[in-house]
Amino acid sequence: MYLKINLNDEDFIEFNSYYIMQSARGKRSIMFGRVSILIVAILATIIFFAANANSKFILAEAIVLLAIGVIWFVTYPWMIRKNIAKRVLKVRREGGLPYESEVELSFLDDVIVEKTATTTRETPYVDFKEITETDKYIYLAKHTAESMIIPLRCLEDKGAFLSFLRDKIK
Repeated sequence: MYLKINLNDEDFIEFNSYYIMQSARGKRSIMFGRVSILIVAILATIIFFAANANSKFILAEAIVLLAIGVIWFVTYPWMIRKNIAKRVLKVRREGGLPYESEVELSFLDDVIVEKTATTTRETPYVDFKEITETDKYIYLAKHTAESMIIPLRCLEDKGAFLSFLRDKIK
């Protein structure tokens, strides 16, 4: 089986976003970031209450901080994705992206041959730990933060391809 893949910045951004949102470490980090603003709001309210501040001021402050906390909680994953996109584009301008835009993949009996303009690399199927399918991609994970990105737009028959991969990667 042979695939010619053209990756772009959006593919790389999607992979990094998926990894951060789905990995245990990323989930903990996101939850901490989401909850931290709510904790600050609660602590500020308690401090003003303990200092015998005006009750109307405490109530207004609590409402404003709660609103900010809810907005932060809801938009935090979007802000992370935006930050990832900004970093990827910055690295692109500096010329150091960790992926090749054009890749040819040959799926042989016991290895995947990955050929780019500058390198050829063979990776045995046993080196892959997991197959993950999203609505736009298939990720073949080698370890925690390294995966082969296969956009579904490059596949003619997604079902046959996934079946082939599942037979090879167990």
